[in-house]
Amino acid sequence: MHKILVIGQDNRERKSILKLLIGEGVETVVAKDSTDGLPLAQAEQPDLILCTLDLDGGDSQALLQALQSSPDAAVIPVILLTVRSDRTYLRHCIELGADDCLTHPATPTELMAAIRSRLQKQARLTERYVAVLRKTAERLNRLAHYDHLTELPNHHLLRQRLRQAMSQGPVALLCLSLDRLRQVNNTLGHPAGDDLLRLTASRLRASLPHGTTVARLTGNQFAILLSHPGSREAVRTVANDLIKRLSLPFALTGQDVFVTISIGIALYPNDSTDLDTLLRQVDAALEGAKRQKSHYCQFYRADMPVVSGDDLQLETNLRYALERHEFDVYYQPQRVLGRQRSSSVPALSAEALIRWTHPQQGFISPGRFIPLAEETGLIVPIGEWILRQTCTQVKTWQQQGLPPIKVSVNLSSVQLNQPHLPQTIAQILQETGLSPQLLELELTETALMQDATAALAMLSELKTQGLRIAVDDFGTGYSSLSYLKQFPIDTLKIDRCFVNGLTTDAKNQVILTAMIEMAHALDLYVVAEGVETEAELALLQDYQCDSVQGYLLGQPMASKDFYTWCQAMTLEQAS
Repeated sequence: MHKILVIGQDNRERKSILKLLIGEGVETVVAKDSTDGLPLAQAEQPDLILCTLDLDGGDSQALLQALQSSPDAAVIPVILLTVRSDRTYLRHCIELGADDCLTHPATPTELMAAIRSRLQKQARLTERYVAVLRKTAERLNRLAHYDHLTELPNHHLLRQRLRQAMSQGPVALLCLSLDRLRQVNNTLGHPAGDDLLRLTASRLRASLPHGTTVARLTGNQFAILLSHPGSREAVRTVANDLIKRLSLPFALTGQDVFVTISIGIALYPNDSTDLDTLLRQVDAALEGAKRQKSHYCQFYRADMPVVSGDDLQLETNLRYALERHEFDVYYQPQRVLGRQRSSSVPALSAEALIRWTHPQQGFISPGRFIPLAEETGLIVPIGEWILRQTCTQVKTWQQQGLPPIKVSVNLSSVQLNQPHLPQTIAQILQETGLSPQLLELELTETALMQDATAALAMLSELKTQGLRIAVDDFGTGYSSLSYLKQFPIDTLKIDRCFVNGLTTDAKNQVILTAMIEMAHALDLYVVAEGVETEAELALLQDYQCDSVQGYLLGQPMASKDFYTWCQAMTLEQAS
């Protein structure tokens, strides 16, 4: 049964319309004016709105403007029943969001024909939208779990299958390295290197029983998962057979190319019963194989170092880094493309990124210390320091004469689980005097879905402060899109994996276009990460992406350099 909201005064015309609709089996909701109509439209989500305000001298155009300003009501089709017939007025109503205008008096047949036509069109649009969402979800799921170049499972899917296999019995995990890939890239070019990886993937699949998981890890490494592998010697036989097959020449750029192979092997449950430990052990075994002669396979041994010797020292240094003022915040600029879709987003924006310079070791990559900070809980005081430092700096720039700058700060799942987080942020904003609209909190899809109920409650509380919420690395984590409407999200940051190769990959272009259109349909602001070429920038502008971030626009900058960049951008925009 369809539901129609009728907005208009309680008069003879409205009564006859309601009688007609009820007779046609339509559920009706009634509002007397736009003041009542907008909240009802938002709450009831009718299939159609029938506006009769014009029949009593009401302001239909004001209602149309109010409906369009509401994300929850703007998508509901509207039919306007009016006593006016001048084209200028009717055209203006269409421009304000009316889907159809009927001049009163309209016969019951005309009115029902217009209603049926609009409902049928809306049903087709909804069906198409759902189909696009479903296809996009499938494509996102594939991109999140499969390597684009070789079409093999990636490390995310490998972990899932490894966990499943370990629950069912013994497992042998093999990690294979092409030791001359860099030389091929340097001498024959990266396209030849890509061909080598694809040919290797194909040869691995052909060499193993159907159903065996072969995954590409990073760069020149592949993984093979053997369930119920049998004896240690049976596993060695498989490894030696792979080495033999991959030792045959590869035809690249019209010539035969030979590669050398190293294989590391770890066994479950013999070596470990823990998934992460097993992965570290197979890495250690691979490093051991590389130190031997070429074409060598190495089983993990207990005397092999699984972690680097300075990991414990790194934790110690990390604990002292805050009080020794070794951290700094860098800012990577974002650029608005074309006309701003949201007046609440300033023209100048950036992402705040932490940098650590150790007095002896120099620059230490966030990829090394952030996971350790999360594991030890040090991410909580470090994260609070980043928030305070960033808010203080943005307020200082304002006092120095720069226009408002929105800055995004990353939050980890550990921080999100801290019950006092809203109070901490509120205190920082109060102390620094920064407007909450200029602070955006970035979370990954994975962080949101670890405890969706708790995350929803936390984000809802943060939103009451006026903060913006962004989903970082969109498309690489949780496979369901349902969270987009569950959580109070303002911004989607599309992961760089969808931007890289955009100019040459038609599939990526289709997926990226669908992602942007879907985000805009949900009234979300879109930022594309990892933009490195003018061609990528031009395509994203064509796709009506709202904003971009990447090395093409600027690398992460120290605060003084970002201040100079903002001054230049402000002058450029003024001219």
